[in-house]
Amino acid sequence: MTSSLLFRLFVKISLPLFLSLLSYSQEEKDPANPAAKSDPSLEQYYVANGAYNRKLYPVAIQQYQAFLKAHPDHAKADLAQRGLALSYYASKKYEEAIAPLSSLLGKDKIDPSISRERLVMMQGQCLLITGEREQAQTLYVAEIGNLKTPAYLHAALASISDVSFSAGNWDEVVNWTGKLLSAKPDKAQSARAYYQQGYAHYQLKAPEKAIGALSEIEGLDADPVWVTRGLYLSGDCYNQLKKSQEAMEAFEKALPGLKGNDAIECRYRLGLTRFVLKQYEESATDLAAYLKAAAEGPHAPEARLYLARTHLEQGSLETAGKELKALADGAGEVAARASLWYARVYTRDDPRDYESAASILATATQSHTESAIINDLRFDYANALMAKEEPDWETALAALALLGSVETFGQQAEVLNQIAVCQQKLRKHEESLASNTKFLTAHPDHRLAGEARFMKAENLFLLGRLEEASKGYADFLTSDTDHPNRLAASFRQAQIHHAAGRWAECLETATAIAESNPEGSLYDQLPFMIGDSLFRQEEWKKAISPLSAFLASRITGSEEDRSVKAGPNVDTALVQLAVCHDRTGDKDEALEHLDTVISHYPVPSSQLPLALAEQGRLAYESENLALARSALEKFRSMDTEDNEIFAKSAARQRPRVNYYLGWVEALAGNHAAAAANFDTVVQGQADHPLAPDAALQHGIALFNAGSFDKSTEQFQAVLQQYEKHPKLARVVYHLGLSLARQKEFTKASKQFQRINDEFGKSDFADHALYEWAWCERGAKRQKEAVTLYGLLLKNHPDSSLAPKVQSELAELNLDKGAQDQIIADLTATLEKVKKASLREELRYQLASAYFKKGDHASAADQFGALLEDYPESRFLASMHFQAGESQLQLKEIDEAQSHFAAASKIPGSPQSLVESITMRLAETQALTGEHSEAAASYQTFLEKFPESRWTRNARFGFALATENAGDPTTALQEYTQLLDEPKTDLWTVRSRFQTGSCQAKLEKPDQAVVEFVKVEISYPQYPHWQAEAVLQIGRILLGQKKPEQAKARFEEVLSRFGEEEAAAAAKKLVASLNGKKSK
Repeated sequence: MTSSLLFRLFVKISLPLFLSLLSYSQEEKDPANPAAKSDPSLEQYYVANGAYNRKLYPVAIQQYQAFLKAHPDHAKADLAQRGLALSYYASKKYEEAIAPLSSLLGKDKIDPSISRERLVMMQGQCLLITGEREQAQTLYVAEIGNLKTPAYLHAALASISDVSFSAGNWDEVVNWTGKLLSAKPDKAQSARAYYQQGYAHYQLKAPEKAIGALSEIEGLDADPVWVTRGLYLSGDCYNQLKKSQEAMEAFEKALPGLKGNDAIECRYRLGLTRFVLKQYEESATDLAAYLKAAAEGPHAPEARLYLARTHLEQGSLETAGKELKALADGAGEVAARASLWYARVYTRDDPRDYESAASILATATQSHTESAIINDLRFDYANALMAKEEPDWETALAALALLGSVETFGQQAEVLNQIAVCQQKLRKHEESLASNTKFLTAHPDHRLAGEARFMKAENLFLLGRLEEASKGYADFLTSDTDHPNRLAASFRQAQIHHAAGRWAECLETATAIAESNPEGSLYDQLPFMIGDSLFRQEEWKKAISPLSAFLASRITGSEEDRSVKAGPNVDTALVQLAVCHDRTGDKDEALEHLDTVISHYPVPSSQLPLALAEQGRLAYESENLALARSALEKFRSMDTEDNEIFAKSAARQRPRVNYYLGWVEALAGNHAAAAANFDTVVQGQADHPLAPDAALQHGIALFNAGSFDKSTEQFQAVLQQYEKHPKLARVVYHLGLSLARQKEFTKASKQFQRINDEFGKSDFADHALYEWAWCERGAKRQKEAVTLYGLLLKNHPDSSLAPKVQSELAELNLDKGAQDQIIADLTATLEKVKKASLREELRYQLASAYFKKGDHASAADQFGALLEDYPESRFLASMHFQAGESQLQLKEIDEAQSHFAAASKIPGSPQSLVESITMRLAETQALTGEHSEAAASYQTFLEKFPESRWTRNARFGFALATENAGDPTTALQEYTQLLDEPKTDLWTVRSRFQTGSCQAKLEKPDQAVVEFVKVEISYPQYPHWQAEAVLQIGRILLGQKKPEQAKARFEEVLSRFGEEEAAAAAKKLVASLNGKKSK
């Protein structure tokens, strides 16, 4: 605030401090001293005195001058000089008065009747009046110590103060007014002195001292003008001290005492003060009143600016905008400031329009480069650019950089902070980090220090310096307990834990954040982080909820019309969710999520290889082989060098894909393809977790393909390559099987023996014993086989093989006497036991004992009763089977067949039992003439048990049933398969015989005879079938009307095979032919 009004007020109301200096009276009568009358030179002197006393000042001046000229050294000369000075003074010829006064004051000694104090005061007044204020001040200062009269002293001190005041020597004003006030002048002089002192302090930038002086005026009861003046100046001092309330009160008190322009200006200042106090309505009233009275006044532009701002502050944005725009369109400092506030109209609008604000400020920063507020304009411009919907960080940074070089700009801390923000947004993280460090060094206690600490940690985070960032966030969280970015800092800590694989720490931090339901894109990954941390800790069930929440807003639509919003970790979450559902037993849900990645993900995904591999695995495990094959083969088709995204993630999945594709091929019966896939796993990555099992399955696939020599080599290689194979027992077991199938019984027995010795608790130890027993049987060591059967039944009484073993023991003519004791023991025990479940077990064992004894009638009765009493028994299939076996032995074929049929329909039976049941069902169907049904059962057996030791039995049975069902042509194809195999056994002989039979039925007698001849000459170890073959040849010849040749064949049967069944038929045929011949 300028001092023009205040000083003007002082000048207008200051009055000359004229003292009553004209009260002197010069003597006009002759002196009483007679000597004086006798001095004629005094005539002029007395005339002058008389003229002066009669206020005839021109006459007095002339006479005094004449006297002094004529008698300069007269005793009355000092008095004449004084009279001359008084006459000049009274005539207001102050300049002329100075000379005689100076003459008198210049003397060391003057007439004692003359008061030197009065001369000093008069001289001072003349100098003041003639404008020689400094000389007057010098005079008073020099003579002040000699002034004893209070009025003179007060006047002199006041004059010194006035001169110092007029000259703006404010320190002197403070000094001399202090002396004046110490001299205790009257109220008027005191009021004047206090005002001058307050004003001097005001000018010396000591508003508190100024207020202290000015506040003394009101208590003096002096002229109200001094009170008004003091209040007015106090208002400005209070404003300087930011005590706007006190300032307003002072202006309000001063205003009624002011007139004209002074009142108008006070109204203006009152309006500004009320604006600061946010009394916008009252401020607007004052400013409007000022403008009404002084539309073109010196403060009119400023008043318009603040009036517009009152509208802005009161929310009248449209009015404020119009008024500020009008001012901004002008020129000068007010236009610059109006531009600043015009832009702020838009930043206060709802919604905020930073685009328009930036446009206004862009123009202003170019138009007002020399403005005092150019730095404010640039600062607001930078902020508007940063706050735009599409921020212009580069331009904002340039504007802030200009401000950064202006040390006097009061918001350097804010500028440096905003520079750091822009640098961070422009991904200039190193520069931003340096700015943060500079800020915190220069402004450690600034209100934005917390923001800087957070941003510094952010920059470290974004630079990948995660541990440093973690420390930064920790420091921020410790020091800034109320900062709005605390949640974001905690989230970053969770991210750092997540990136470092500290899953428990990440989970703890992220869960706490989630409880506060944070909003904003920063936290989009929060549910994923929680789910992923749980996933990594194998908390499958707990991970489902957060992973599902993460995907909820990103996946919409039905299964057929699904839409996926791709984004960070969306594909990963889908795959993880699938794994979680899989681990918790919900494979269907798992497959659905995998399908989302495979079929609906809108962009290439690095998770696609894993998704396809998992889909293939799960589909395989769910027995959906078509889907499994589709997924795994799709993986292979996409796994090409030019498909970079896929290939980059495919390497880890290739072993799994080949492994499960091997299983798919194996289940489809494509054993060669299965073997190739399993082999690819091992060849590609021999140390892969699946490689040992793949190597094992490679061997099994070769085995199932019938390549026993190759499977043997493979199992031996597995034992060498994987000495600590997790399924070592199974490798050994299958090596034994491969050797056994090549009739390497001794070598095979060693492998099965190893199973019994080293892996006796394995789940297939009973199978190893069973196969070992067959090896012994194959080596014709029946006794050893019986021992092994007994060991199997002893060590594995609940084995699914037990019924078959018991049956095979019967085939080996086991000692039946031992069963009598068993039967007796069981019978006695049953009489004592009441518990239903235990009775069932004991009765089952009793029926089995009868069966083992060979008492099939009793066995059939026992099993029949068991089936009736325990229709839900876990032995149900075995009961039916053994009941059927008993009925079969009793030649009760129909009853036996019904049991085998019932057993075949019971789900969940062990495959070894199903194998026996299926075979017996087919055999009994054939025996009862149900040839088509028998063929179907044999076909089922061949499909389910292609590697069974009874495969040749079943294939022959299938062919024979087909033949008997009236299709000898198809039957011939099946017999041919058996004949094409390199081995020779009963089924070879019978197939050859039935081939002849089929040819006969097809009315191809010559081909039939050829086949029968082959039987007769090729299989001497089977005399029964040799006899039958010769018999059939005779019958064909008989049918060809060649009785003699036929008779010869019949007689050959009698001569060569007299002990065989065919001999009886041959004998009858010979007799028949002889009878016909005798007739």
